[in-house]
Amino acid sequence: MTTLLIASFGVLVAYAIYIATMSARRTERPEYFLDGGRGIPAWGQIFAGTGIALAALTLHDHLLLVSAYGLQANHLAIGFVAVAIIAALFQKRLWGAARLTGLRTMGELIGSYYGSVSLRIFLLFLLFLFTVPVAAVCLSQLGVVINMTTKGEVPAGMAIWGVAFFLFLFSVIGGWRGVVYVIAARFLLALALLVFLSLYTGLTFDQPVPTAGEVRAISGVLLDRLPGVITFSAGFGKDTPVGGPWTTVAILSFALAMSGIALSPAFSLLGISTAGRRGLAFTHVWMIAGIGAGSLLLLGPMLAVEIGTGSTGGVAGLAAFGDRLASIDLMLGAAFVLLLSTGLEIAVAAFAMSGASAMTSELIGRYILPGLTGTRERTATRIALAFIYVAIAMAAGFAPLASAILAPLALSLAVQLIPALLGLCWLPWITRGGVISGLIISGIIVIFTEPAGIIAFERLFLDLPWGRWPLTVHSAAWGLFFNLIVMAIVSVATRKREISDERRRLHEAYLDSVPVRLGSPVHRTAKWSLTLVWLFFALGPGAILGNSVLIWPGEETGTLVQPVPSLLVWQVASWLTGIFLVWWLAYRSELSVIAVTPGLLASLAPLAGDRPQRIAPRWIGQGLGRLARRSDPEPRGSARR
Repeated sequence: MTTLLIASFGVLVAYAIYIATMSARRTERPEYFLDGGRGIPAWGQIFAGTGIALAALTLHDHLLLVSAYGLQANHLAIGFVAVAIIAALFQKRLWGAARLTGLRTMGELIGSYYGSVSLRIFLLFLLFLFTVPVAAVCLSQLGVVINMTTKGEVPAGMAIWGVAFFLFLFSVIGGWRGVVYVIAARFLLALALLVFLSLYTGLTFDQPVPTAGEVRAISGVLLDRLPGVITFSAGFGKDTPVGGPWTTVAILSFALAMSGIALSPAFSLLGISTAGRRGLAFTHVWMIAGIGAGSLLLLGPMLAVEIGTGSTGGVAGLAAFGDRLASIDLMLGAAFVLLLSTGLEIAVAAFAMSGASAMTSELIGRYILPGLTGTRERTATRIALAFIYVAIAMAAGFAPLASAILAPLALSLAVQLIPALLGLCWLPWITRGGVISGLIISGIIVIFTEPAGIIAFERLFLDLPWGRWPLTVHSAAWGLFFNLIVMAIVSVATRKREISDERRRLHEAYLDSVPVRLGSPVHRTAKWSLTLVWLFFALGPGAILGNSVLIWPGEETGTLVQPVPSLLVWQVASWLTGIFLVWWLAYRSELSVIAVTPGLLASLAPLAGDRPQRIAPRWIGQGLGRLARRSDPEPRGSARR
């Protein structure tokens, strides 16, 4: 299978380079290398956006979770509906704000709107987490998968550096537009492979859904039901939740963390750079909430059943299943490896290229080399891209454990941007002080409910009484809960002296340039109330009803095994109603429908093409001033006297 696999990768490499070359030849201006000149067509947004969303979760991890925890982990797929809701809530307004102000990235928009360098620093740190640790984890997993499925014929290190060079090659040629086109093509390939392999597996091995007794998984796990509403445990690493970790509260909080995908640098840059007016709504409703959630919900279990059957779990289970397929036909084994590798490659390419673009706009062009334009800006982005890929490959090859510890912080910290985005897009009374105060509190909470903070604290000081995700509540939910409270209190106290005329003008321009139709106060209340009701029953505590919503004849006496688990029926019903909900918000309320393309209104700060000189935060300047005074005890001029 190794020869066939290498040949398949070679064809995909050649095709990607061809697409990138054609894209580069049609690029009108050098600076379009960063964002495609905001001319990404609607089909690019539709397919690449869904590919990035699915890749950020990774099919690799989802299959392993379902193979270990059964249908309670399969419930996580409905979280993609929550991702679509968050995307519909913010992406259109970010798109409009970028057109109105002339700014190019979400980091520039937030930093300029609130006039805060501290927020820019936080966004650069978040950019680093997505660009290096998250991408490194994906690349490391890809190397391990290739190494195990080829039985060691291709070393993991060789696979890591080879794939990194291939991804860098087409990215440095085609820029953001070329990367989007390649991701769109790779997503279609992955979707076709997922449909084919799932249906083939279900029909061949006669295991269409994971029911009790069919899957060998972790001992004590309820495979076809949710273990409860909440587990009062100290968290992973301290306690083992009874019946499995995926309670309804864990699923709801994990879905909130998944919403960080819609706030990631790659997904936000794609939304801002798209030119098609209909691409956003179609992506949110039919692709992410529809195909994205549905493919994982319905097709994922067919593969996961066989991955978990008769295996030791983990990557070994993936490799064992690949060998079973290869024993039937080598093409089947190669197709399965391509399916896993495609999703991981999409994540690495998207996060690396968006990181290079944002780094050039927000760091290099603003602080290091102000005034970069045209060819120099493109050159700076290519150099940044080279450094990023070297960093990713080195982290994946030499520090996979450190990357795995830092990577979980990315989505959780991205979710903490929701208050800042609410202020930028919807609620002008949210102030800079409120946003920064909330980020400080929530950042501390997120770090100390994830392995990074727990490991660092316990090695330096003493053991903490909690582990990861205490009470089976994801760190993103813990952080956002306190974030919103602190933000609201501080914003109410400081709103009178912080709201500027430029911010008022921007929110007034939203009404004309990117309007929404939420209707009267009654209709508005009904829409958001129904959204909360859906979240409660589909992902929240009400999802526990799925354990017993459907009682099959004879089940009580044990004479008939239910053909379809009751929880799976509830999951499908929740998914279908979720699609309707997103359609109602995205299309009927026009949260994602773009009617007109707005012109430049005003700048919240100097425009993207008018870079300021180096700017340092006030607290940095004050600290350096104190340090300078301490190092110079004698007044200036004393030597001359």
